[in-house]
Amino acid sequence: MNTEHLRRRRCYLVRHGHVDYFDGQGRPLDPRSVSLSRRGVEQATALGQVLQGTRFDRVLVSDYPRAQQTLDLLLAGRERAVQVMAQLREIRAGRLREIPPLSLRETVVDAYRKASAPEASFLGGERWSDFSERVLAAMDELARDDSWETALIVSHDAVNRVVLAWATGIGLPGISAFEQDPACLNVLDIDTRNGRLQDGFIRTLNFTPYNPDKAGIHATVMEGLYRAIQPHGPAA
Repeated sequence: MNTEHLRRRRCYLVRHGHVDYFDGQGRPLDPRSVSLSRRGVEQATALGQVLQGTRFDRVLVSDYPRAQQTLDLLLAGRERAVQVMAQLREIRAGRLREIPPLSLRETVVDAYRKASAPEASFLGGERWSDFSERVLAAMDELARDDSWETALIVSHDAVNRVVLAWATGIGLPGISAFEQDPACLNVLDIDTRNGRLQDGFIRTLNFTPYNPDKAGIHATVMEGLYRAIQPHGPAA
């Protein structure tokens, strides 16, 4: 096998810290502008302590405030050049009020499980196929840059899932398996050949230094989302 132009580099994939997407009555807040909660600040600060000795040649971040706030806490006091990328935005949901009430629980809780269905969209919004294409295009753009050895990417739950599912080769049919808790760390090595993505190898998955043994975490991300929408409804 010709490995002359094969190169292996490391990516640190981080999900932003905790935010509240809904008010106390279950009304949605604008996901484009929500900020970290106090808990989210504490989570990101804890992860920053873990990464304080890690050098990053490239830093990429979603253009949403919650991701940029997380990045600021991770790299507090460090000088760095940051590339803000709209391609790393979270998948866009549709209008929850347009989902029939009787199917709301199934639609929300099973949103990731049904991502690979033909023409599937996220809660009636962005199509999963389009979302996956834009996320992997961002990764391909990163791979074509020869200037780095270690990269930090701070973005969102579904963004990380798409990258991790690509690394395993299972793609959209498997993204529901990759739980991404707030302010979690994933460490991924990627192989490139002649500037093109080849393979991925997961070194660390969904590590949360503020709760390393996941004590008390039993609901999936989407079950938690449903409970936020229907705080007094049936358990997911």
